[in-house]
Amino acid sequence: MTTTITPTTNKPATTPVSDEDLTRGSLPRLLDRYGGKTAWYVFALGLALFVLAPIVLFYSRAFGDGAVAVRNLTNVPNLATILFNTVVLAAGATVVAGVLAVALAVLVMRVPIRWRGFAAFLPQLGLVIPPVATIVGWIFIFAPTVGYGNTLLRSLPFFERMSEGPVDVYSMPAIILITGTELAGIVFAFVFARLHEISGSLVAAAKLSGASAFRSFTTITLPLLRPSLVAALVVAFLLGLGQFTAPLLLGSADGIDVLTTEIFHIREKFPIDYAATAALGLPLLVLGIGSILLQRAVIGDQRRYVTQGVGGSVSTQTSRWALAAVVFYTFVTCIVPLLAITLVAFSPFWNGDLTDMSFTTKHVETTLANPIVTGAVWNSITVSIIAALVVLPLGFIGALVMSGVVKAPRPIQYILDFVFVGPLAVPRAMLGLAVLYVFLRPPFNLYGTLALFVVGYIFIVLPFSLRSQHASLVGVHSSLFEAAKICGASQLRTIVDVALPLTKRGMAASLAVMLVLLSHDFAVSVMLRSPGNHVMGTAIYEFWEGGVYPQVAVMALVMSGVTGILLALTVWVGGRSALQNM
Repeated sequence: MTTTITPTTNKPATTPVSDEDLTRGSLPRLLDRYGGKTAWYVFALGLALFVLAPIVLFYSRAFGDGAVAVRNLTNVPNLATILFNTVVLAAGATVVAGVLAVALAVLVMRVPIRWRGFAAFLPQLGLVIPPVATIVGWIFIFAPTVGYGNTLLRSLPFFERMSEGPVDVYSMPAIILITGTELAGIVFAFVFARLHEISGSLVAAAKLSGASAFRSFTTITLPLLRPSLVAALVVAFLLGLGQFTAPLLLGSADGIDVLTTEIFHIREKFPIDYAATAALGLPLLVLGIGSILLQRAVIGDQRRYVTQGVGGSVSTQTSRWALAAVVFYTFVTCIVPLLAITLVAFSPFWNGDLTDMSFTTKHVETTLANPIVTGAVWNSITVSIIAALVVLPLGFIGALVMSGVVKAPRPIQYILDFVFVGPLAVPRAMLGLAVLYVFLRPPFNLYGTLALFVVGYIFIVLPFSLRSQHASLVGVHSSLFEAAKICGASQLRTIVDVALPLTKRGMAASLAVMLVLLSHDFAVSVMLRSPGNHVMGTAIYEFWEGGVYPQVAVMALVMSGVTGILLALTVWVGGRSALQNM
């Protein structure tokens, strides 16, 4: 029997690829074949160089000239008190944030289902309102002499003989409480998301066994919250260590300094002593890295906290009183400060007297006609959008690697993980100084340009560009991507046709978070400011320094309005999911 072999017409594998072949889909195959490990190492190391090199170069200044700056720390007046204030503020604010966040998460889970989505957003409303606006609002309420709240309290019989107070917004307890309520929204986001993942059957079983609601919460729900709660508290503590806005605006009046404000005072002198600022920032860096390591040690293997079954039913009892409590909390912490700002903005004078009110639009018209304000608003929007659009694809690439959609060498995963998380360990005020130190020198020479703000803003939002996009991909079963490859799709086409649509919600959420954070940034903006170049954060600081409080109030309202508009546009483009995933 003779077997006839019919020659095939396929091209040999060594046939060169023509331009026509590239247009027919060979380009993705070429990228798959030749991109390889080298491209990943170039990307990861290039990103690490851009992000980590400025931080390392800046902190290395502390060890120049035989570490003279570190040795001179003992000459800093009241250094022990400054360190104590820094730790107390961070620890106190973290405790306040943790207690409020857990209580709010439990209350929201008890809200009737038809209102639960609305109630879940309310504790995070404080993240949308610029912190500087909230702080200014509390100053207008509880300034010792002319604060609206203090004036009202002094009309009561018990306080009628007092000429000031009884509440002092410029005290350490007030700074801790205000900072804690600001951080509560961040902790709530972590805790509430985890509550949805906990199997309700476990809580139901505890109740059937006779456990009270409190005991089932403390013995089942709270231990299962441990990974998210510890992670959230570490983030809150890191942000508390780097607090700058509240200590600067509230602590300066009574001489309450923390490390960031002491560094700012050095930055305001010319020439800037970068070695001294770097040396003062070292304790913050050490505490930040130590907190991250402690978090991983405490949590350990996260698989211990995985539950089987359907989550989202930790609390089976619903109550309208829970909704009322969440609304009341939001009204007190967010709406009341905004109302105080509005009163000052539209009143002829800020005298704290609520019994004789008159209104005028003079301050609003004067402020909005100021070219500094209009320029600052436009600059903020421009640099925020540019920075977000630069960082968004970087976060997408990082999410592809960290979720396993793209098979990259394991060292690449470690490098990218460290690069994206690294800026969180550095307080924003220090990030601003690091960017200023590196990028105002040759070959960059960006001092006095908006490009300097863009670079600084990239450092702020880089960690947040990864989180939501990674969450969108990590929950997708790998079989979906494997099926695409079995059907002949190249890696590039799998990314474009499968991974990219799946991350639409995560991209929208990342974009929303980034625009909100950047539009009301204060710490990095103030550190990078230069004469004639303003964003909204620097403009409001200039008005504050000049003591023009009606213009401060108007500028705070403008910042809140711009942030709200940017958030609304993002939600309009990305849908309600952008808001739900913030």
